[in-house]
Amino acid sequence: MKFILFSFFFIFSYMVCDAKNPIAIKSGRWVGTLELTHNKKLFFELFIDVQKSGCKFMVKNGNEIVPLNQPTIKDKEIHVKFSNFNTELVFKVVNKTTIVGEWVNHLKANYSIPFHATLSVSNELFPCSNATNPAQFDGKWKTVFKGDHDEDAIGVFTQKDKAVTGTFLTETGDYRFLSGNVDGNTMYLSGFDGSHAYLFIAHQNSENKLEGEFLSGIHHYGQWTAERNEHFELSNPDSLTLFVGKTKEDVVLKFKNLDETEFNYPNDQFKNKVVIIQILGTWCANCMDETVYFKELYDKYHDKGLEILTVGYETGETFKDYSDHLKAFQQRFNLTNPIVVGGGVRKSNVLDDFPFLSSFSSYPTSIFIDRHGNVARIHTGFSGPSTGKYYTNYREETQKLIENLINQ
Repeated sequence: MKFILFSFFFIFSYMVCDAKNPIAIKSGRWVGTLELTHNKKLFFELFIDVQKSGCKFMVKNGNEIVPLNQPTIKDKEIHVKFSNFNTELVFKVVNKTTIVGEWVNHLKANYSIPFHATLSVSNELFPCSNATNPAQFDGKWKTVFKGDHDEDAIGVFTQKDKAVTGTFLTETGDYRFLSGNVDGNTMYLSGFDGSHAYLFIAHQNSENKLEGEFLSGIHHYGQWTAERNEHFELSNPDSLTLFVGKTKEDVVLKFKNLDETEFNYPNDQFKNKVVIIQILGTWCANCMDETVYFKELYDKYHDKGLEILTVGYETGETFKDYSDHLKAFQQRFNLTNPIVVGGGVRKSNVLDDFPFLSSFSSYPTSIFIDRHGNVARIHTGFSGPSTGKYYTNYREETQKLIENLINQ
């Protein structure tokens, strides 16, 4: 969706968000701030459109638009829930151009981050000095995230003057849409989709290498380094998880449908069909991206013999918790393929349910099965639309695979 569609946000008028609870606030582009530490702040674009029927809220990360639900008012606080996740912004209006509150992540116990937002008067996202001749971060970078076990990644950034967009690819997925700006020799990137709050800071040294910091919400801090390398690639995601069953008869699954009735695979619905078994969690942003693409495949090839079985591993304590998350996910993306409940979010649960897999390292993981019941491919993770050519290449390869399997 092109940025021009949001030009109407710049009509700086204000009215009430709720006729029964008058709260004056201005329409326009706001800059939101999440206070991750006392000196590390994540900045993001927040668009507010005030109409007679109420307020509309949207978060923008680069080319991605994240919709929020209509606000509700409880105890003089405004609650705006994210459409795709069980999280929300809770705040009070200080004045027509300032709101203050917190981001609450209900997926984690007692997890909230101080939040405020102001009507923007600057084109930059992160505060900038008056430094001229910003360092150049454009291009492809071989990246290493430091930790007990270093993890290789690829950083891909596009820079126009001081503005930067991009992402990081890892062997288990990508960090989705990141955006920010350069100030001197320092790059700031953030991504806030309602599920994750990512902040990346990189300093370019005299050798044109990057020394970086990475914060994920208030629960993770790490460091990373990077150097330009147009030829570096990660391991093939089709090689990370292997089929270790002896024959196709080992691909046997037992779950419960969303209504708690028994589900068994294989069954007549999947007989002589090409099948994708999608292992996901509705809390997982990469899974959401994969689901959007898989729905395209399903709509295009279902009548030709494609079935998709979605197996969800969810947050919560009970079957009802898991099922409710998956039902909401089903409705949100208008899914018509079969969806079953795997259980709670533990990798050991996946391995118990899928003993024919050599390992399980990432949500999502997808198993492609031919018309004869043989495993044709196991794909770990998902590199979504923020990864550019990697996403395009995956789509082309997967469509070719599906067509070959259908025509066998």
